[in-house]
Amino acid sequence: LVDRAVQRIHEYLFEEMSSFKKGTEEIFMEIKKQENAKKRIFSKGMGMSMFGRSEKDAITDPTGSLGLIVNLCLVAIGFLFGGCHTFFGAYPLAIGFLAVLPSGVWQALLGAVGGALTLGRAGIIYGMISVLVVFLRIVISGNGKRAPGEDSLFSESVLLRACCALIGGFVAAAYELLLEGVSMAGVLFGICMILIPPIVTLVLSGVFSHGIGVRELIFSKGGNILKNDESVGKKRIFYKISLLSFLILISLGMNKYEIFGISFSFIFAGAVTLFSAGRFGALVGAIVGFSSSVLVSGIYSPAFAIAGAVFGVLYDIGVVYALLASGILLSVWGAYVGGVSGFLSVLPEFLISSSLMLPLFKYIERECVPEGKTKESVEKKATDMVGTMALAYRNRQSLYIDSLSDSLKDIPDLLYDFSGDEFLKHEYLGFAKMICETCEEILKEREMDEGLTDLLEEVFRENGFENGVIRAFGKRKKYIICSGEDKSGVMITSPSLKKGIENVSNLRFSEPKYFRRETMVLMECESVAKYKIYGAIADSSLKSSEVSGDSSSVFEAAGNFAYAIISDGMGSGSEAAKTSRFVTEFIRRFSSSSVSLTTIMHILNMLIVKNGSECSATVDVFSLDLINGDAFFFKSGAVCSFIKRNSSLFRIKSETMPIGLLSRIDAEKIAVSVKGGDYVILMSDGVLQSSDDSSWLIELLNSEPLGNVKEYANLILEESRKYSFDDDKTVIVLKVEDI
Repeated sequence: LVDRAVQRIHEYLFEEMSSFKKGTEEIFMEIKKQENAKKRIFSKGMGMSMFGRSEKDAITDPTGSLGLIVNLCLVAIGFLFGGCHTFFGAYPLAIGFLAVLPSGVWQALLGAVGGALTLGRAGIIYGMISVLVVFLRIVISGNGKRAPGEDSLFSESVLLRACCALIGGFVAAAYELLLEGVSMAGVLFGICMILIPPIVTLVLSGVFSHGIGVRELIFSKGGNILKNDESVGKKRIFYKISLLSFLILISLGMNKYEIFGISFSFIFAGAVTLFSAGRFGALVGAIVGFSSSVLVSGIYSPAFAIAGAVFGVLYDIGVVYALLASGILLSVWGAYVGGVSGFLSVLPEFLISSSLMLPLFKYIERECVPEGKTKESVEKKATDMVGTMALAYRNRQSLYIDSLSDSLKDIPDLLYDFSGDEFLKHEYLGFAKMICETCEEILKEREMDEGLTDLLEEVFRENGFENGVIRAFGKRKKYIICSGEDKSGVMITSPSLKKGIENVSNLRFSEPKYFRRETMVLMECESVAKYKIYGAIADSSLKSSEVSGDSSSVFEAAGNFAYAIISDGMGSGSEAAKTSRFVTEFIRRFSSSSVSLTTIMHILNMLIVKNGSECSATVDVFSLDLINGDAFFFKSGAVCSFIKRNSSLFRIKSETMPIGLLSRIDAEKIAVSVKGGDYVILMSDGVLQSSDDSSWLIELLNSEPLGNVKEYANLILEESRKYSFDDDKTVIVLKVEDI
């Protein structure tokens, strides 16, 4: 029966939260798409697997020219790697390149086979090994599990790709040893063929598996594309290393090609140096210039580093001036280390590179363009920072759902122990209503408080943030996020800002957390408990040999609520105690779930009536919101309660029936006002049968209260023995204090 009850409750939970989940899925839809795209970013940047184009590509590149260029580049790179040897005459680059590509493999294979055939008869073997590597990848990726929408081929993990490269290199090494015999040169050749292909595969995976696409790398406007960014972390660093290694290998592959003494490697090194310096600055240009030419010539590589640094520095002044200055210094270095021969070894290649790149610079925009400190730009940055933090806040508000979930796990055993009967349809509806109320409360806490936001904007401006943005969220528990420009951080950390927020909202807030992005700063804080309570219970049973029919509890619930509960089971002894304890425990279990006490009491009344034991119970609940001070009494058949404030005394009374007597609940919720220093007194009818018999209690409460709430509760209990009839007695005394 309990399992069936839990199953039905879960069904209601999923049904009522369907709209909420739908909204959450829409919020994260774009984020999820971006995350999925980054897993195969290079393949998309290289032209949608080289066989087709996405709708986005069709819009940004309607003629398909970029995809065609990239296809030709893949064939060319495959050709270069297919005919390029490294250490000890080994030819491993084409194997690693074919193994790492997530798409465009067929184009690269065509180029690699063509490059291998330039080696003569031995090239036939290398071409066959290239085909073998691709075949192995087809076999592996064809059997692997893929996410919906992923290409059917070449979707295996990087580790499996490296294994394919290792096998291809091993076959080449084994063939060489069988053909030439065992020798020192043959062994070294074999080691290079075995180790270099998987190393190349792993190193280049930073470019081909994640990072930035070609289109974004070349044409993206603004942003920190190659800067260290916490949102990208180690992946972005690996991407930089991988991209630099890729450029070095391409330059190495071009090393044996030249026309009339003009080195293709130096032309390539000059082109990528100028692009990097113009796009990303002097430092990146110097690094790329040196790295892309160092394996071709260690003597002339500093010349390209100097050219990249100078071009990057002067790029904002003018492209022509930057080209002239960098060309002059490059020529000077070439003449210094090689005389006329050195001068002629670098200058013609640099002139060709400059001629090729010059038309492209009007389309290439510097990555880090200093943005004017206008009101619009500062507000946009602040809005972006606040929006990001607000999204994170709105999707971490799971307090009430978690509390309700925990309650539903505990309550079935309690219900079964009490009733011993199967739950019927109307009982499930009661629980479903509890779930609905929780979901509604979650939605309210996610919404922006526009009224408070308007008030806080004035406070934000008064503290120096003329162009900043501040937002307040939540109906009850407030969450504040604000952002603006503050180079020194003095304004955002000023105590007056937090004090102003507290004064306007009339709440107490946690210590703020701060975040910085360049000159922009962000602060977040949330409301915390403004009050605390001290509570004590004094009770006694009618007969010392019997258990008390009263049950009571004082506790703080999750979400910064304080409760005091007295339930008096009608009659005395174990049957009355069973009912009152069930009522008290049931309310306590659901006190953190944001379900209204009215709903909880309806379920309690239904359960007690269904039990059929003809045992009812009074309910007297006091609830205090420790964050904003909202308080109320919920009474069903309970006697009056009192609030003592200095010399004033307030009596709270209700003429209602106990729960369990009628099919519908007879209860009253009474809102009250409490302040720091107030005493709240609750009692069962054994202490005070009716408000007409309260003269002795009023006289006692008008006197100066004892400092200790426990002693105060005991005093009221002892005094009641003189005036009230014999019954189980319970007194709760609470003292409210400001924090």
